Amino acid sequence: MALDPNKIALCWPNYIDSAVVSGGQWLSSLPLEHVQDARTSVVAKTASLDPAHTQFSITFPKRERLQVLAIYAHNLSATATVRVRVYRDAAQTDQINDSAWQNVWPVLYGLDDVIWGNDNFWNRRLSEDDRKRYTPNMIVLFDERMLARGLHVELLDSSNPDGAIIIGRVMPADVWQPLYNLDHNVSHGYDTGTQITRAGDPARTGYARRVTPKRTVNFQLSNLTEDEAFLRIHRLQRTQDIVGEILYLWSPVPSALNFARAMVAQQTELNGITYPYYANYEHAMSLMEIL
Repeated sequence: MALDPNKIALCWPNYIDSAVVSGGQWLSSLPLEHVQDARTSVVAKTASLDPAHTQFSITFPKRERLQVLAIYAHNLSATATVRVRVYRDAAQTDQINDSAWQNVWPVLYGLDDVIWGNDNFWNRRLSEDDRKRYTPNMIVLFDERMLARGLHVELLDSSNPDGAIIIGRVMPADVWQPLYNLDHNVSHGYDTGTQITRAGDPARTGYARRVTPKRTVNFQLSNLTEDEAFLRIHRLQRTQDIVGEILYLWSPVPSALNFARAMVAQQTELNGITYPYYANYEHAMSLMEIL
């Protein structure tokens, strides 16, 4: 079934940990297998920007339900492109989907962010000097849910200023959208870890230990069916706990506004599923971004 552009999407589980990754050319000290480490500081790095080096395959032990591939904590430049092909078999002979070449970064500027004279006035594409101010999260969504055994990912980034592609984490996953969307009383924000120490001088001068804030979202699903409550949400809590990765999408449509809220996150707590009245279940979720 095609994804509804007017609903949130929650994507899990991440199949990468049990998969076999191969292909391309990666530094021996920063091999491709590092994308299977949940710590985004443990990265994989290509040997060069040669297209033969900047590609890789993912093979699952068995066919898995798949509808999205995310790559996050990467250094892909503002002009990078990606292509993902999906296969029914491990030998990658039975292709069932081809994303075609698409931009890694969507349009991220609004009409008020550019003025006449900017190089990107007409296309509003991300400038390279602005790229590091955004959370690097590449998302490829497929039109339909598939049973897949493997993927082949190609990355083209010939102008990358680092001279190589760096990837922190890869997330092939299933996608779920609720029958009824979340309540309107949703809260998107930031959790700051910055600490300020005040000196004892008359001005009480502040000395900050600044870190990157993490995005958060808190929302309520108030119209769940029993199947959704216990075959989706209840199962999600059991399998993901507060450490498992969940890709949160405000909408599956690529846009600047949706990218601002899209994040790979973890639950901050496991809230209960309530049964307020007949044939209706409710659940509140709290997510915090993984950087």
